[in-house]
Amino acid sequence: MTDRSTLLAIFGLTSLLSLSAAGQSLQGRTLASATTSRQVALPSGKRLMYTTYFYTAKEAVIHGYQDNTRVRIVSLDKGGTVWRGVVARGQVKLIPTGAGAFAFVADKKASILVGTPSFCTAVGYWVRDRDGSFRSDYLLSQLPSSLSARTARVILWSWDDTAVSVYDRTSQREIFKGRLQQNGYHTLDSNILRALSSHLLEFRADKPALSVQIYYDEGFFVPADNGRASGRFFQTFVGSITNGANDLTLINQHGNDHVKVSVTDLQSEALVWHGRIAPGRSHTLTLSDRYLRVTSDEDISVSVAPIKHYRGLYAEHHFSAGRDGAGIDTDHYLTTTHELWLFSYYDHNRIRVIDVATGKQIYRGKLGAGQAAAIHPGQGIYRVYAEKGISTMGGGAVCGAEYSPAGSLFAIDEALLKVVMQIKAQRRQQAISRGHTLSNTELNAPLRGDELRRAVRAVKASPVNATLTPSEAAERLKKMSTY
Repeated sequence: MTDRSTLLAIFGLTSLLSLSAAGQSLQGRTLASATTSRQVALPSGKRLMYTTYFYTAKEAVIHGYQDNTRVRIVSLDKGGTVWRGVVARGQVKLIPTGAGAFAFVADKKASILVGTPSFCTAVGYWVRDRDGSFRSDYLLSQLPSSLSARTARVILWSWDDTAVSVYDRTSQREIFKGRLQQNGYHTLDSNILRALSSHLLEFRADKPALSVQIYYDEGFFVPADNGRASGRFFQTFVGSITNGANDLTLINQHGNDHVKVSVTDLQSEALVWHGRIAPGRSHTLTLSDRYLRVTSDEDISVSVAPIKHYRGLYAEHHFSAGRDGAGIDTDHYLTTTHELWLFSYYDHNRIRVIDVATGKQIYRGKLGAGQAAAIHPGQGIYRVYAEKGISTMGGGAVCGAEYSPAGSLFAIDEALLKVVMQIKAQRRQQAISRGHTLSNTELNAPLRGDELRRAVRAVKASPVNATLTPSEAAERLKKMSTY
């Protein structure tokens, strides 16, 4: 079986993204939609083959969370396998993919660091776990290949009283072990990091209350205490790498009311800023080397990325939080100094981009699952709307690193599969009560309207807490592969 047909079998699709139909790629070529309009029977297995898509500018680093994780990375432009291999728990694989959109297929979950994590070292990001969460009891991250500046650091943030350890898996030695108080932090400074370039660090906590910030430059959204990049309580370091200052942007994209926001210096407990932010608006503070707490009376998002202190193209990449904070959403609000990259996880996805300052529409297009579009609106603040889930990245040039939000789909698929198994059991029981034995075709028939709505509610009520439309849920089930 060829690489292309193997991928089709894994995904359960009748056609892969091709280069001959409507759509828009990063190079202006066209990509076709992968999904047919016909309904597909429910998956019959009990275990997932984890499937998702990601975009990267140059590389992908796969972080293993379970032993014997079998992974395939497939180019969606060319249809061929870029890499196939096994990743162990606490192991990384650096894959020189080149720029483009890729499919990730694995029998177990893993996290994906994308961009230029080894090629360019002036990067900043927060670590995601295998479920796409920023808050966990076990996190892995391979550090950049060299220090970008003497003020570079790695910060451990604790959302609860927590025993924390940092283990260097490359040199097989413990870097830190201690106990952090609720909302406390511990910094690994450049004196420690100087000997850890390209090393894989393992971060452990005795409960899922740990977040890890890799600060070698600005260019990231900040997670809240709920593990998503949307909420009411945030803590972050805002540094000075590149030209002596960074921008902290507070974003109200969530409601119709003005939100009350406060920014406090964690070291002095002095109030840095307090004010109201109107719906659909943001407020930017230019700061240097501050540990900060941000609180709000309603959900907001917080980013640390250049928009005010620096004019011109700034080499960094940052994924938008999205409205729900998981990174895959239908509503994104973000800054950029030059480019926007739009990446769709669903088919037939209509997308438009609005310049927040002028209210003018600057882009309108349609993407399929695994398709990407790059636009060049220049420096500004933009709102990106889509009919189905997308991720949106801002920045400029080929220098940046971020954990792909693609892993957020793993937890969604697990919640969907769980409710599918429950619905199948209910179908059997109802048939037995009628004196009927279900055939496999009846048992695995596509979800009815009420069943589909139940699946949507189950995903929202699960730990992933994702807002999914019935159309999105049906599409994920259509592409789900089990064994």
